[in-house]
Amino acid sequence: MDLNVKIVSRRPVFPSTRIITPLDVPLSIIDATVLNFSPSETVLLYDAVLSPEVMREALEETLDFYPQWCGRLRRNDKINRYGRLMLSYGHVEDPGVLFVVGETDVSLSTFLPTPIDRAQRLQAWDASSFPAKQLVPGDSLSTSNLDDPTLHSVTVQLTKFGCGGMAVGLKFAHPLTDAHAMSHFARDWAAMCRAIVIQSPLPQLFPVFDPQLLDAHAGDVNALDSDPELIARAHALHSHRYDWWISGEDCPYPTDSATVPKGLEPCDPPGTRIPWSEWDLAAPVSHYVFHFSGPELTRLWQTTLDSQSSGFVSRQDALLAHIWTCINRARGLSDDDGLVHLDYTLGLRARTAPPLPEWFMGSPLIIAAVSTTGRRASRSPAGVASLIRATVALFTPESVGAHIHAKFHEQSPQRLWQAFLGKRHLLVTSWIHTHMYDVDFGSGKPQYVEAVMPKCDGLLQLMEAAPVDASSDGPKHWSDDGVDVQLHLTTEAMEKLLKDPVLRRYRVE
Repeated sequence: MDLNVKIVSRRPVFPSTRIITPLDVPLSIIDATVLNFSPSETVLLYDAVLSPEVMREALEETLDFYPQWCGRLRRNDKINRYGRLMLSYGHVEDPGVLFVVGETDVSLSTFLPTPIDRAQRLQAWDASSFPAKQLVPGDSLSTSNLDDPTLHSVTVQLTKFGCGGMAVGLKFAHPLTDAHAMSHFARDWAAMCRAIVIQSPLPQLFPVFDPQLLDAHAGDVNALDSDPELIARAHALHSHRYDWWISGEDCPYPTDSATVPKGLEPCDPPGTRIPWSEWDLAAPVSHYVFHFSGPELTRLWQTTLDSQSSGFVSRQDALLAHIWTCINRARGLSDDDGLVHLDYTLGLRARTAPPLPEWFMGSPLIIAAVSTTGRRASRSPAGVASLIRATVALFTPESVGAHIHAKFHEQSPQRLWQAFLGKRHLLVTSWIHTHMYDVDFGSGKPQYVEAVMPKCDGLLQLMEAAPVDASSDGPKHWSDDGVDVQLHLTTEAMEKLLKDPVLRRYRVE
């Protein structure tokens, strides 16, 4: 729907105490691998509005602890390796963080069901018309053109609604933040805002921006040759190696990713051709949010455990297996003996030894490939849950270190894509434990959080649902309030999925 948002103001903001001390910080090699990913984006919707001036002041105070996000993302020309990135900040000409304020006469209730309705009445909400792109700045980010020094890497938009509600939209260049880093920043900004509102001392914040903490797990990266043992271990991981540089002829849309960069002669062994024929880009795509209650998820998980011959699976394993098998049936793959893939985005903070700090800023990600036949992945949720758990278990600190080592020695960190979309793939991102529903700027917690993603067939995102019982303040399991599953699927497959009685088999009335 068209919100007809009127932009009231737009300006770059900087730390409240701006220090002009130029710094050029190389990003992690893993940060560089996500250069061509879509931005990290979210929209948080609130029932009440706060003063944009107070929120801007709080943002400036917060940026005292995040000065790097005011800088410029650029190529690292200080080393003779292609595709490496660095962040330059502390310069007079820094682009800053773009801060936009807009307003609309539309009410939130026009397009957003209440948390109780989403959890109890709907349980499957058609969010295809959710106006996410109107609630974040439409400006191109620095990742779209690393040669343009004016482009921002972080943008923010506040939108006031006619009902008195407010949207807070955040958009980040993906090499700077994954969902967990974005959540930490949002909670820090909110804490700063609350302190200003009640006139209490401003909090001290402790984000960790030190990309080399991750790269330090790569072993010797200065040697001319890579370590064959580490390369073998990295290549043994269950991850796709789809090769952009050998897949350009079949690519259905123009993209620089599928072109060998000028001046480079490919020297690495080729990966796998991207299976473009499996993805119908012209097919209409629907976007639904499925709510699974806490008791429903517990029943699903317990049934999965009872069906296991051995080993443990988590609630998240069980839920993913359940949904994926339903999706494969909806896609008509029940009798298909070809491979299908659950491409599972894994965070690396806890997968290094020692682990990275919880507040580590960056995009430390790897994508695991859980692969089996369409036939098996349509009929055996318990077996699929075990396969998911077994695949994730392969990503040990030793294997992750080998992967980082391999990326250092590749000619380009952007050449290989560890995921795909379309009929045989489901790309999963988990926002579990991001605590996005705790982001309170002083007017209350959000009634809805949207993970903004492209409208592409085969995207799935998990997140704790909005609490509907504000009185329960004690310790809770992450699934107690239920789980929201945002799913983008072809409209044809989505319609079949909605009719599958197995999907809500474990529903508790």
